[in-house]
Amino acid sequence: MEYTRRSVLTGGGAVAVGGVAGCLEPPGASGAATGPESVFASFFTLADFARNVAGEELAVENAVPPERHGHGWEPRTSLVPDILESDAFVYLDVEGFQPWAETAAREIEREYEGEVALIDALAGIELLEYDGHDHGHTHDERIEDADVDELVVIDRADDEAVADAHYGHWHGSLPAVPLGSHVSLGAVFTDSDGVAFSLEGAYAFDARAEGGSDVLEIDSHGDHVHLRGVESGTTLVVFELREDGSVVWEAPPLEVAVGEADGADGAGGDGHGHGDGGYGHSHGDGDHGHSHGEYDAKFFSDPVLAQRGVANIRDGLIDLDPANEAVYEENAARYIERLEDLHERFERALAERDHDVVVLAGHDSFQYLGARYGFEIHTPVGLSPDAQPSSGEIAETVELIDEEGLAYVLWDYFDGDRLAEAIVAESSAEEALMVSPAESIVESWEEAGYGDYLGQMEEITLPALEKALGAQ
Repeated sequence: MEYTRRSVLTGGGAVAVGGVAGCLEPPGASGAATGPESVFASFFTLADFARNVAGEELAVENAVPPERHGHGWEPRTSLVPDILESDAFVYLDVEGFQPWAETAAREIEREYEGEVALIDALAGIELLEYDGHDHGHTHDERIEDADVDELVVIDRADDEAVADAHYGHWHGSLPAVPLGSHVSLGAVFTDSDGVAFSLEGAYAFDARAEGGSDVLEIDSHGDHVHLRGVESGTTLVVFELREDGSVVWEAPPLEVAVGEADGADGAGGDGHGHGDGGYGHSHGDGDHGHSHGEYDAKFFSDPVLAQRGVANIRDGLIDLDPANEAVYEENAARYIERLEDLHERFERALAERDHDVVVLAGHDSFQYLGARYGFEIHTPVGLSPDAQPSSGEIAETVELIDEEGLAYVLWDYFDGDRLAEAIVAESSAEEALMVSPAESIVESWEEAGYGDYLGQMEEITLPALEKALGAQ
């Protein structure tokens, strides 16, 4: 028997070795041909699209736990072994949207070529450019004095690297901070040539807390920092490189848990994205912020572009399993027709409206939706779910509401309603309305019959937009 890297990694080789050698049959000896059985999708929306195309032919697994943003979630360890248990991996091949998925796809392509089909749901879709208004996550655009390419954070208790920031996003996680005690963290900043910044002269390592900063005190010592636990909870920490006392580079925020908070094992917040600190939210299971680069990957908020994504998955499954081509063609055609019906419903419902702008008190998951139906989405947050709006950005939003006479403020369920309620209280708006980016699943929605992509778009987001735009 030939043992591939995939069979050994996923346990297939181990089972065979543990058996009786004389009882093993060569591949194909039984005469039964085996075809593909399962698909692994990088987040809920792609899993939903894939299930509708695959039908009964293939099992589809969603990598991201329920109630987690697909693009903010990061697994604690590599999911390559789980992906290798499947026959295909459906993901979005774009930098920054799901760093773990991009890394896994590259590893599979390099180390396990031909063993798992890689299906890029973005193929042929022209992405919208983003203006970089990412409130704390496009640090390279705001602070350009230092040519920092990567930051590695080191736990000085065992001198082990625990997290690194590269290309605008984090890998790894910080150790939990004991209540009443501290953890000591060192840092290595390197430039684009791989040369480390010396932290003994003009440069110094520093940090600050964002959102829930009352749970943590930070002491800076030039080449290392101490994170001291004051109160149980979670917060976001921003690591900085300073030159002669001035900040010349900073990393995206990274979550840290203190004491006996629910987030001590990485599961911060209340499970709904409603965090404890500031107007933002905390994340679990390794959730953290990252830059989305120059393009917005959330094409699926547009029912028309969603059809292209479904077609890409269809084509990938046909390449994987040509014996069932007719099934995948039929299933995809049926689902694409439902997406077209959804598009027409949005078009009719929003055609006659009082406003051409809505305020979304959360990160911008709906740029494509606004572009499709001709209205503007104003958000004080930007693309990243971890971003924290400034008081000036909130004041600007309040002023817009008052000037436009907007009665409603939208909020994304997965971001929480705290910022929306605060803006309503400060403005002439009357009510906060919930929308969903159809990027994850909530058990109560599933029980109510609208847990899938179509249901969330039809039963949650469209009615809220009709009210917010004055189209009812």
